[in-house]
Amino acid sequence: MKKLFLSLLSAATILACDSNKDDKKVTAETEESKESHIELTTMVKKTFTEGKIDVQIYFPGNRFSEILNKVDPAQGDIQQQIEKYAKELSQEDAEDIQNLMKGNIALAMQVMFAPMLKNEIFVRGDQATAKCDGLVYHLENTLNGGNETGTVFIQSQSVKNSQITFDYDKDFFGESQLQTTIDLSMYDRKATYETDEIAGYKCNKVIYTLKNDSPMAIGQLEVWTSEHMPKTLNFIHPFYLEEAHGIMKISIYQDAQSDMPMVYEFKKVTPGSVSDSDMNISQSQPIYNGKSDTEAIAAKLMGIMFGM
Repeated sequence: MKKLFLSLLSAATILACDSNKDDKKVTAETEESKESHIELTTMVKKTFTEGKIDVQIYFPGNRFSEILNKVDPAQGDIQQQIEKYAKELSQEDAEDIQNLMKGNIALAMQVMFAPMLKNEIFVRGDQATAKCDGLVYHLENTLNGGNETGTVFIQSQSVKNSQITFDYDKDFFGESQLQTTIDLSMYDRKATYETDEIAGYKCNKVIYTLKNDSPMAIGQLEVWTSEHMPKTLNFIHPFYLEEAHGIMKISIYQDAQSDMPMVYEFKKVTPGSVSDSDMNISQSQPIYNGKSDTEAIAAKLMGIMFGM
């Protein structure tokens, strides 16, 4: 897996900046999202309690997301697929993004560990199940929002018998490699009067800005929340923040001056009944305990994430 990590740094050449250089980060969004805003004339007001959420993690205004959307874990070697699709880019595109990504280890780490390939969430009351694929892992996570406990199944993309299942609570999940918990004491939080419509729901925007420079810390986050989305879903996001309402979109900037965010966004919310199979997850044996089996779990996760 070290090869894949180095490949992400050098394959910074596979990303391409948008030709429109005048886009501002506060309004950065894909043409697809703009069109969906035009099509939706009324905002959903009913609180979401059951259904399916399709989530996308992407980079606005560049072609990296295009490449990742083509990658299919079922087709085998993900690194080879990335390299294959990277060859379809023009030299100019590759050089532009190489300059942008040069030495950006933090971004490479985010790309490596975030569920970039596929991400869907099934909700039934205070229960939620996420099923997603990252570059190095497949993950299924079921959460009981009432007591903030859950069970997660993780499997290596490259070595299918490298897998683990464990029960966890809020504290364990936030401290593992599986989720980045934002330390609110390190950030200034600023509520804004800006609103946006995301997947049909009216959202309010909050900005978190890092108070002091800190190695590998995220410089700024723009967060959109809706009072009609359950806040228990915040616990299942790859980035966790304490917010009063459900988070539907997060733009992550490596520093406050950056104009290239990584965006985590609910792209489609479909209210309706979900099946038991949607809510259930795969499980391997034995099922570890997050509190008593920390060393064994850490060793297993290192093996899955880094191919050790």
